[in-house]
Amino acid sequence: MVWYTGRGDSGRTSIPSAGEVWKDDDIIEAIGDLDELNSVIGIVVSVYPKLKDELVEIQADIFTISSELAGFNMGFNESRLKHLEDLIAKYGSSLPLITKFIFPGGHEASAFLHLARTVCRRSERKVVKLFRLNKAKEIHVKYLNRLSSLLFVLALWVNQVENVKNIEWMGKVK
Repeated sequence: MVWYTGRGDSGRTSIPSAGEVWKDDDIIEAIGDLDELNSVIGIVVSVYPKLKDELVEIQADIFTISSELAGFNMGFNESRLKHLEDLIAKYGSSLPLITKFIFPGGHEASAFLHLARTVCRRSERKVVKLFRLNKAKEIHVKYLNRLSSLLFVLALWVNQVENVKNIEWMGKVK
């Protein structure tokens, strides 16, 4: 079996929403960042199976958003945003009030959740750019914004459950 087509060797690719485009086109950049986000979330699933059900469902949502950016109507809607908000409420309800910035890290899964959060923010910026060009839906932007909040909450939650102290930034500059 051959695992490559060679069609992209010229630096161009084809997607339904835009036809043939350069691989550094805004849509391809956004889809690539979403793919990276999905991969980092996959690492979290591998190292912390306690969150597998929630995270695999989110991975499916990310694939759906990518598919919609590529030009397929997958019916992505506000119910997925509500699902994230419910998860934030569920996992955030046991967390103490945060009044300072938190350094990414702690438990291995927490560190990867923080990494996923930063990749999510980058993905969101790329999707915002597409939204401003009418090439993405507002629900895509909202979802990614809420997802980054959930990833932060999950990172704090993992540290709490695993009895690892979050390190607060004290704001001192030397």
